[in-house]
Amino acid sequence: MFTLGSCFLGEDRLYLKIKILSKRGIFSVNRILKQRARQLYSQNFGRTIAVYLLHLVYLLATTLPATLLQEQLLRQGMGEWWSFLFAAAVQTVLLLFLGPIYLGVDRFAYFLQKDRAPGIGETFYYFTGAARYFKAVGAGFVQLLPTYLVLAISSIMDGTGSEVLEILLAILLIAVYVFYIYWALHICLLPYILAEDENAQVGHIRRESFRLMKGNCGRYFGLNFSFIGWYFLIVVLVTVVLLIVMFPSLSRAIDMGLGDVDGIVEPFTVWAEVGVYALMTLLNPYVSLAKAGFGSAALQGKLEELAWQGRMPYGGYYPPTNAGWQQPYPPQYPPYPQGGPQTTSWQGQPQAPAWNQPPQQPFGNPYTAAQQEEALQYERYRQGQPMEPKTFTTYGLAADAGSFLPWLQVEQSGLYSFLKLENWMPGMVAAAWQQAAAALSAQPLDSGAAVKRSLEETLSGNRFRVTAIISDDGSRPGYRQVCIRIDLNPPV
Repeated sequence: MFTLGSCFLGEDRLYLKIKILSKRGIFSVNRILKQRARQLYSQNFGRTIAVYLLHLVYLLATTLPATLLQEQLLRQGMGEWWSFLFAAAVQTVLLLFLGPIYLGVDRFAYFLQKDRAPGIGETFYYFTGAARYFKAVGAGFVQLLPTYLVLAISSIMDGTGSEVLEILLAILLIAVYVFYIYWALHICLLPYILAEDENAQVGHIRRESFRLMKGNCGRYFGLNFSFIGWYFLIVVLVTVVLLIVMFPSLSRAIDMGLGDVDGIVEPFTVWAEVGVYALMTLLNPYVSLAKAGFGSAALQGKLEELAWQGRMPYGGYYPPTNAGWQQPYPPQYPPYPQGGPQTTSWQGQPQAPAWNQPPQQPFGNPYTAAQQEEALQYERYRQGQPMEPKTFTTYGLAADAGSFLPWLQVEQSGLYSFLKLENWMPGMVAAAWQQAAAALSAQPLDSGAAVKRSLEETLSGNRFRVTAIISDDGSRPGYRQVCIRIDLNPPV
């Protein structure tokens, strides 16, 4: 952690150290996710390519008919605006009712990330039942909402007959594109949450995606942006090949004095589009698997762990084929003893009791005593029963209490993983720390000052107390000692 590595840095250099490690954290997440994606892609190349060929068919099926219809209507004498309006309506219908294929492809990538051995049939999973299909249609509509808005505004933009209204629609279109970026960054977890719990309502899935992406949009944008080199390479490669192939025809046209260069170029642009689609079909699995890994980590609350601890996603864990941070969402816990309580899902829906099933691992129970304790505490927490008292304590050093990041320090305290999924716990830690840091800011350094601030909250029948203690470090002038303690059901 940066707090340990910066013990001998001054205040200004500490800020620089934080900035450098923050950047490295983003790059570390991308590196881990992309390394995992490459491994899965190479190990499952055949079925992955088959799925993304179906994805290519989906892309063509939602764009090509609308384009051909518009060209046909133009040839029959229909106006440009009306032909575009009809084509946009057809494309909207196709996007809406074929959307479950897109969700099925994401489902395949997500299950491949989770080592659940998905088959090609996962692409059509949401077509296997009427209720499942219409829920996927609704989820797809929510996911692509800005796309439908763009199509609607674009289809009426050139047919208003008023320049003022067209300008207003153009401004509205720009606003929709801004909204598109915001929406895409926040709704990106929808297909993965739907894959984990298809019984969840679409509105809940949307809210859950927004909640989990709060504070993580920058990471997701950085992951997407990290592939820009591949997209640029595809454009350059296709452009260079196109110029090489067209060069003889263009030379002859110039020598013969022909002015219709567009008529020569147009046939080659069709092949250029084919080349782009082919190369994108090879690249899309890599990108989608990396995004699915991001989704899996986000659903597990493991993004900070990936960014700051640099854990590799495979190697040296049990079982050998699974990623250490790739756990089911919501977290699955070890079997309970005979007579244990019936579990519930993260939606509160009853599930078949699994506590009386023996572990299936060939080498015995891989769960540690701490994990088994966490499982029992988690069941009490979900049922609103008092958990057993527990204290999590972490210590560190800081040269600047104002820029110290307490939640990253708490990550090392052994706090129950299911509590990390609750957004109020990081908020409690940050609030207690800010109060303590504000109280200490008026005290001069190396004066022996010490400040203690506590916050309490009761949730699901349990009391939580967060205590932040900051004091001068007598052995290191200019540094503060840090202590953050989280008490679960402390004595009154």
